[in-house]
Amino acid sequence: MKFPQFKTEDEALLALSFLSGIGPVLGKNLIQFSGCAKAVFELSDHELLKIDGIGPTHLQQIRKPPNVKQIDKEIDFCKERKIQIIGFYNELYPLRLKQLVDSPLFLFSAGNASLNHPKTLGIVGTRKPTKNGINLTQQIVRDLKAYGIQIVSGLAYGIDGVAHQSAVDYSISTVGVLAHGLDTIYPKTHTYLARKMVLNQGAVISEMPTGTNIHPDLFPRRNRIVAGMCDALLVVESQLTGGSMATAQIAHSYDREVLVIPGNPNDPMSKGCNAMVKRNVAHLIEDAADIIHLMKWNQQNSSALIQQLNIFPSLSNDEKTVMIQLTQKKLHIDEMMLLCNIPLHRLTLSILELELKGLIQVLPGKFYQRVL
Repeated sequence: MKFPQFKTEDEALLALSFLSGIGPVLGKNLIQFSGCAKAVFELSDHELLKIDGIGPTHLQQIRKPPNVKQIDKEIDFCKERKIQIIGFYNELYPLRLKQLVDSPLFLFSAGNASLNHPKTLGIVGTRKPTKNGINLTQQIVRDLKAYGIQIVSGLAYGIDGVAHQSAVDYSISTVGVLAHGLDTIYPKTHTYLARKMVLNQGAVISEMPTGTNIHPDLFPRRNRIVAGMCDALLVVESQLTGGSMATAQIAHSYDREVLVIPGNPNDPMSKGCNAMVKRNVAHLIEDAADIIHLMKWNQQNSSALIQQLNIFPSLSNDEKTVMIQLTQKKLHIDEMMLLCNIPLHRLTLSILELELKGLIQVLPGKFYQRVL
């Protein structure tokens, strides 16, 4: 049997994503089994059918000749616009997303922002904010600048746009997640804002190829990326239903901290935030200081911890680094590798030693938490 010959891994990755019935979950299963996207198309029928979730229909799709014209168009567009295609196995892929079963197979990324920033805050809210909501968003973003926090949102009207614009105004890295291809910006009025974000150590990203028609079904997919990329999600003004509430629910299901600003019980734009507090889904916050305290992002806390660890001479430098990065909020092993900058074999050994010393606890799913 003659297999398709792809010159680059990006071409094979795009070819895989264009196959009908092969979504992010199956696509990742195929690549994890074979090692890379190019190798998927070189597997025998017998090998393919051994992969979890792959049946005869999927096999037929994989054996179809690739849409070379569509692949070349996408590759040329990315080269022209200096857009990266970041596969989920790429070291540049967001580790926070990598942990999630429904994360994208790859991301298109325009800009030079790190998608693995140490501290990320998602900010979403109503598309028709009040003056108070706008002012609070601007003030919170401004006050977070001193703590080196990246802002993630969906580049939509309202609070999303205010959060991105405020980040640009205060020279804070910000990432906008789109529900369509990077060949267009929706809403169009945010085209200039998107350019400023990219030029200001930010990025605009999407999992959708060029020419994707804007469709309501794509916005929930966009929302899951916003929710998955952040450590905490702040909702500023929301009705009981809508995109912000949906994003908050996704973030909660991903074990992200959900934060809300409370409001007047008689104000429809406060009902969603108030309801999440009543259901114990979200933390009530009033300003940036509340966020910093809740997330333990205060640099003074790290200094105090360093001093505290110095009384434990038995700890190695690697073990101290792990303890400094771990807080009462659990971290996945992938996040720890990013934050600690320690090779996996040394990190695993340090974790084992700290566990034996009773200083950290191991949680299901390769998560860890500090006991001290």
